[in-house]
Amino acid sequence: MRKIEENIFYRVYIVYLNKDYPATFVSCLYLSFIYMFLLVPIYGLCIDLFKGLDKNIIKFLYIIYIVAFFVVIFKKYYNKVILNTILNGNKNNKQYLPTWCYFLILPVSMIFGIGFYILISTQVVQRFSLEGYLYDLL
Repeated sequence: MRKIEENIFYRVYIVYLNKDYPATFVSCLYLSFIYMFLLVPIYGLCIDLFKGLDKNIIKFLYIIYIVAFFVVIFKKYYNKVILNTILNGNKNNKQYLPTWCYFLILPVSMIFGIGFYILISTQVVQRFSLEGYLYDLL
C-alpha cells in the first residue's frame, strides 16, 4: 500500500511541478483527501454509534479527523530525506497508468467511501438500531 501511495504522490507531484504549481503541497492535499474519503465509512460508523453527543463535540471530532490526515501526510512528505528518496526511487520506474488515471483516484475514492458509508449506515446501523448505542452505554 505504501508503494501505491508513493507512486500516486510522485505522479501528481511531477504533473504539478511541470505546471509550476507548489507540487509538494498539492500532492499532499491530494493524498490527504483520498485517505479522508476512503476512511469515511469507519469514521461515520463511529459517529453514528455516538449519536446523541453535543453538536459542538461532533464538529470538534470532524476537525480532528481532517487535521489528523493533513498532519500525518504533510509531516511525511515535507521531510526532505523522504521526499528525495521517493523522487529518486520513482524516477526510473515505468509508468503503468496514463496520467489521467491518477486523477480519477480521488473521485473514485469519494464514490466508494461515501457509498460504503451509506450502505453501512442503512444496512447495519439502522437495521440493528445501533444509532447512539455507545452513547447510551456511557
